[in-house]
Amino acid sequence: MSTPSPKSARADVHVSYHQMLVTDRSGADHPTRVPNGLTASAPGAAVILTGIHTGVVDVTVQLTDSPPATTAEGWDEVEEVELITFTGEMRVCGLMSDLPEALPNLTPLGPGRYGMRVHVRGRDLDPAAVPAVPFEFYLVTVWPIEVGAQARAKLGVGVAEELGLPDKSSEIRRWASEHAQPEHQPGRRARETSSPPPPSPVLGMARASEHRLRIANPYQTPAAEPALPEGLVGAVPDAVVIRTLKGRGMVGVHVRWEQSGAGRPVSRWEEAEEIEFVTTTGIMRVEGMSTYHDEEPPNLTYQGAGRYGLRVHGRSRRGERPSNRPGESYLLVVWPIALGAGA
Repeated sequence: MSTPSPKSARADVHVSYHQMLVTDRSGADHPTRVPNGLTASAPGAAVILTGIHTGVVDVTVQLTDSPPATTAEGWDEVEEVELITFTGEMRVCGLMSDLPEALPNLTPLGPGRYGMRVHVRGRDLDPAAVPAVPFEFYLVTVWPIEVGAQARAKLGVGVAEELGLPDKSSEIRRWASEHAQPEHQPGRRARETSSPPPPSPVLGMARASEHRLRIANPYQTPAAEPALPEGLVGAVPDAVVIRTLKGRGMVGVHVRWEQSGAGRPVSRWEEAEEIEFVTTTGIMRVEGMSTYHDEEPPNLTYQGAGRYGLRVHGRSRRGERPSNRPGESYLLVVWPIALGAGA
């Protein structure tokens, strides 16, 4: 049985490049954009900006059972974000430095969602200094929001085992950098508990190969790939194949998300077919897709691991000869059916 983490501890933390990290060393990228100027988070990682570029700051970690009353008395700034951890082992450290042994694990109750509030004073005293004795002081307070089996299921932890598939825990953790696009997402405020709204529809192109348009996690090889379907679309866990008329070349791809499969009917498309598919990692992308507005290729299953519905519509084509111009197009409509390990 593990020893409970202490409720409060302090240590000097060596920082560089104006950054202090909260990380579980799982490979998740920390945010590079911090709109509130102090702290931002993404699944699996968070960043706290310091006034000094390089040197030592004083950090106190406080673990609580629930959000404490907010007070700014004696502090210059206070900001709050939400932490998501896939490992339950998030710790404070300086960028490219060792973990301070005196500071505890911030997420001792395991994988899930936590609130993190950061108080700071002294960031503006002398940003050009390289102090050996700290004059910047930070208080990092963390409390659980949603932990335990339900939280693990929503994050996809253990989904592969539940479905009897090979363990893909490392790929699940890679979702940390993909799910929230940390360079653009500052993290959700801890007080906001609603699920994220569906993304806006995305238009683009993708390359068909061997009459196949593939949908899979680009960071893993699926356990199996569907056979070329006789109809429009086929699926196995972690892989979907759409049968194209064009043997190879570019096809148009439109992606749209719905809350359920009872969305408005789609006209002007020649054929349509609907299936269910399973993702154990919560990352499913159209292979080789590029968008018309230079956006990141969309993650079709942005709500995490589980079971989804997919309706594929196909529209007119101009023959099957290879071409760099899409002569056929597909509309992909996606919605969640059951999320988490129980899906």
